[in-house]
Amino acid sequence: MRQKEVFSHDLCDNEANESFERLVLQDARLVKPILRERFLKDYILGTGDADEAFNMYCSAFSVDRRTPVRMAVIKPDRPSSYDDLFYIKNTAGGYLGEDRVILNTSMQDCTLLITDKLSEKEMDELLQHIAYVVRECYDMDIISVYSRMIPIQDAPETFKRMRACTEYSFYSESARVICESDIKISRDSVTLTPQYSGIEEAVSSGNENKTLVLLEEFFSELERSMPTPAVAKTYCLELYVCIIRCCETDKIDIYMKGIVSIQEGRSFNEIKEFIKTKAAEIARSNTPKNINIYSSLIKDTIRIIDENIGNEKLSLRWIASTILYTNVDYLGKIFKKETGMNFSHYVMEKRMELAKTLIMEGKKDRIYEVAEKVGYGSNSQYFSQVFKKYTGISPLEYKEITRLSSKNKLNSDSKKATAF
Repeated sequence: MRQKEVFSHDLCDNEANESFERLVLQDARLVKPILRERFLKDYILGTGDADEAFNMYCSAFSVDRRTPVRMAVIKPDRPSSYDDLFYIKNTAGGYLGEDRVILNTSMQDCTLLITDKLSEKEMDELLQHIAYVVRECYDMDIISVYSRMIPIQDAPETFKRMRACTEYSFYSESARVICESDIKISRDSVTLTPQYSGIEEAVSSGNENKTLVLLEEFFSELERSMPTPAVAKTYCLELYVCIIRCCETDKIDIYMKGIVSIQEGRSFNEIKEFIKTKAAEIARSNTPKNINIYSSLIKDTIRIIDENIGNEKLSLRWIASTILYTNVDYLGKIFKKETGMNFSHYVMEKRMELAKTLIMEGKKDRIYEVAEKVGYGSNSQYFSQVFKKYTGISPLEYKEITRLSSKNKLNSDSKKATAF
C-alpha cells in the first residue's frame, strides 16, 4: 500500500514538473520577442550599457555578431504620432511574417525592420507594398530606406545613416523607397555662391526668359550639391526674398506669405516650381508692354544702341555727350527707370544675343571675329568671359553644341525624307 502511495506521489510530481516545464517554455516563447526587442533597441539607440545589451542578445539567442542582416527604416512623410508608427509597424510585420522578422519596432520617429531573409529586390517590393497599403488604408505617405546586407553588429551606425537618408527623399518625389547606397550624403558643409543679383536684375527688368534660365542654373547647382533640406531651404528663402523685392510695393505683403510655402515645402521640386512661378509672375508684371511707353529720349538711346552695337566706343557717356547732348547722369537715371536695366547691362545683353545669333548662323567662323562684330574689338578673351557668364558655356562650347544640333536635325530630316 505504501509503495502505491509513493508511486502515486512520484507520478504527480512528474506531471507537475512537466506542466511547469511546458509553462516555462510557453512563457519563454512569449518573453523572447520582448527580450530580443529590448536588447536590440538598447544596442542600436545606445541606451544604458549598449554593448552589454548586445552581448546578452547574442548569448541569449545564439547569434554571431557578424550575422548578415538587412535593415529598413520607414518614416511617415509628415510629423508622426504614436498611432502613425503603430499602423506602420503592424502593416510591416503582417506582410513580412514572424519567421522573417528579427526586429520590427518603433524607433524615435520611424519604424525599424531587421531581417536576414530578404534579397534587395524582395525588400524593395515589400516596402513598395507597405507604402501602398498605408497610403490606401491610413491616408499617409511614407518614405522607406533599406540597407545592403550588413553584419548585425553594424546596426547602430547603419540606423543613423538610414535615418539621415530619409531626409534626402526631399530631392526626389518619385522615389519613396530608396536603397541607402543610392544616396550620397554630403559629409562636409555645402557652400554655394548663387548669383542672386543677376536673377534680381532679370526679374526687375521684366526679362522673363532670362529669369527662368538663371533660376534653372541656380536650382541645378543646388541639386548637384545636395545639402540637407534645411540648408537647401535657406538658400531658396534668400533667393525668394531677392525676387519679391522686385515686385510692386503694394503687392509685397502678398508675396511675403510665400515664405511659409518654402519653409513647409515637402520636396525640392515643389519649392522650385513655386519660386519659378512667382518669379515669372513678377517679371511679367515688370515687362514694358511696348517701346511706345518710352520717352523720346530713351527711344533715341535704344535706336543708337542698335545702330552702334558693334562699336567698341559705345557707352552711355559717348551717347550723352556726342549724340544726344544731354547730362550723362540724367540719361542713366531715366534709362534705368524706363527699361528696368542699367545701360551697361542692357548693352551687354544685346551684344550677347547678337553673338549667339552669329555663332548659330555660322556667319563668323572665328571667335575673335564674333568679338569684333559685337563691340569687344580685339579683346576676345574678355568677350569669352562675358559670354560664359551670360550663357553658362564658352563661345567654343556654344559653337560645338550648335554644330551638333544642326547635324542631328539634318540627319533627322534625311531619315524622314528617306521614309517618304
